[in-house]
Amino acid sequence: MSMADLTVAVLVGGESTRFKAEKFLAKFQRKTLIAHMMNIAKSISPNVLVVTSSEEQAKSVRSVVSSAEVVVDPEESTKAPIIGALTAFEYSETSHTMLLPIDTPLANVYLLRALGDLAEGHGAVVPRWPSGYIEPLHSVYLTEHAYSKGLDLIAARRYRMQMLLDTMNRVIYVSTLVLQRFDPDLLTFRNANTPKELLRLEGQAHRRS
Repeated sequence: MSMADLTVAVLVGGESTRFKAEKFLAKFQRKTLIAHMMNIAKSISPNVLVVTSSEEQAKSVRSVVSSAEVVVDPEESTKAPIIGALTAFEYSETSHTMLLPIDTPLANVYLLRALGDLAEGHGAVVPRWPSGYIEPLHSVYLTEHAYSKGLDLIAARRYRMQMLLDTMNRVIYVSTLVLQRFDPDLLTFRNANTPKELLRLEGQAHRRS
């Protein structure tokens, strides 16, 4: 699949209570997390969205991001990743949409492109660990199909990303054992829920370089 047919949506998320600050403004290697994730997204596709949870957050994001469309979850919506995913699907103008979280600055572009290359003919392409744990926020979705199924779930007040995938057609799960050919330590999926974890990621980035 051509990457021109793919939108990469960076999900800024909610209030970052464990981080105790706006996570997207946290510094990683002297740049903000949002700057790192934007660089990753733009290395995959020219079509990039930033999804925020409130108008106030969107205003803050727009003050530091000038090269991508910034969109907002519906007012008073439940705070859950599936809500941000649905907002991404709603505003995406391409056949497929890749979701990325705000806090994985070591995500490997080649690994993510490989997932995009598998998307043609599938409802979703999802990394899965040997334990069965999945990575729905590093996955590629058939935009209109995922949006339609997601709306049905929200109407039924079902908010888990696994539930969305369970309702979709032709979902392909890609083992992380296979993805290690692109990212041997699978740092793509290491996220930072606290400042301490972000510092740990920075240390791993130095060791990798």
